[in-house]
Amino acid sequence: MRKCFVLALASGFIVMLGCSLTSKADNFNGLTGMDGKQVKHYGTTNYAIHVLGVGPIWGNATLQQTVSDFAKQAKAAGASAVRVVQSDTSTLWWVLPPISFVIHPVIGNVAGDAR
Repeated sequence: MRKCFVLALASGFIVMLGCSLTSKADNFNGLTGMDGKQVKHYGTTNYAIHVLGVGPIWGNATLQQTVSDFAKQAKAAGASAVRVVQSDTSTLWWVLPPISFVIHPVIGNVAGDAR
């Protein structure tokens, strides 16, 4: 039973590799930003496989690519300016040692405001 759960979890993660997911929040209950303009909040998450902490081999979850995807989605929604509030890149080297010491899943995340 435990092996089935681990296999299902791993296969679910593999399906998401190479993805860039963006979510948007724009209901601020009538409040505006500090400058009085309407604000939308975006969050972008990238999933990938990287090798030796050097670079991507499947997908791209580097901070540079995640910020680029974040800005691209905000621009597509009509924003002319963005402000990054939070960013993070997590290397999951501990998932399946010793294999994951060499080839490991990486998750990149950027969140911010767009106008």
